[in-house]
Amino acid sequence: MKKSFKTQPELFATSTELEHPALHGLDGAEAVLDWGQLESLMESIYSAKTGRPSYPLLTLFRSLLLGIWYGLSDEQLGACLARDLLFRRFCRLELTSSIPDPTTLGRFRTKLVEYDLWEKLLGEVNRQLEEKHIIMTEGRINIIDATPIEAARSGPGNKKRSSKDKDRSNTPSKDPEAGWHVKADSRGNIKSTYGYSVHTAVDEDGFIHRQTVTAGNAHDSTEHDTLLLGDESALYADAAYSSQKNRDKLIRHGIKDRVQRKGYRGHPISEADIARNKEISVTRSGGERPFATYKRVYGLARTRFMGLAKNLTLYGMAAIASNIKKAARFLLLYGLPKPALTG
Repeated sequence: MKKSFKTQPELFATSTELEHPALHGLDGAEAVLDWGQLESLMESIYSAKTGRPSYPLLTLFRSLLLGIWYGLSDEQLGACLARDLLFRRFCRLELTSSIPDPTTLGRFRTKLVEYDLWEKLLGEVNRQLEEKHIIMTEGRINIIDATPIEAARSGPGNKKRSSKDKDRSNTPSKDPEAGWHVKADSRGNIKSTYGYSVHTAVDEDGFIHRQTVTAGNAHDSTEHDTLLLGDESALYADAAYSSQKNRDKLIRHGIKDRVQRKGYRGHPISEADIARNKEISVTRSGGERPFATYKRVYGLARTRFMGLAKNLTLYGMAAIASNIKKAARFLLLYGLPKPALTG
């Protein structure tokens, strides 16, 4: 069973203290969506008609969003829900009511994993933003990119293992579903990260439309087809996605090829392609925005959980959180409708 998600008058009494500007910091996120549509996608999670009532689905979902936005662990999030009026207001928690503990929050996240809901939720968020013309669809471009994320358990030291210690990957200290991501920087220095790779497809405004997570040892180009939207006017990407096969696919779909070129042994990159790559990089660099948000703002440079499925949902929630926050800033700049406090 689940409780209903509704305004609690005890919390939202019109007093001077409760009308402090600090309590309106999430009004943009409140107003930008019809949250009831998101709730309907999660109905199956707690569908039993008997048993102890759960917290409202949107209370738990919004709690997880707060954890992402403020870079909080489940334990820290529980503490903030207990003492922070802004958090309680956003999650519809009465001042005298109990709050979801870390175990409850973890179980709800596990349900999102089991029901594979994050992609449907992201799709619904984006659908609503498109209807409000916050996300523009006509003539949009697609920028794809990937970034390594260190595993929650990456073993002793974060270096590429040699043949002498290859058995180390099977020890309990490592996440067995992660892998080594090895990449050379612009100076030729090799950097190795044991973990996962997050692959995203974003538009020119930085809204995330597609996302996948793979083991770190999967090459970026393996997710090329998964990240295609189908209706983009052009595809921007770095040279990791450059291949004749991919170029032919773009031609077949009528998508303009704005993928950077790379040289090969015996066939160095031409001066014309070097100039073309520089031109493309101005737009292509926008694909790195979500990664900067994930790592620097949300504290997700390192995963919080073990296993591919849980991390797929974690970073899926981060994509949803990022799009909602970006849309909220749009409304604050161009007009904010009055939030519906009933959800």
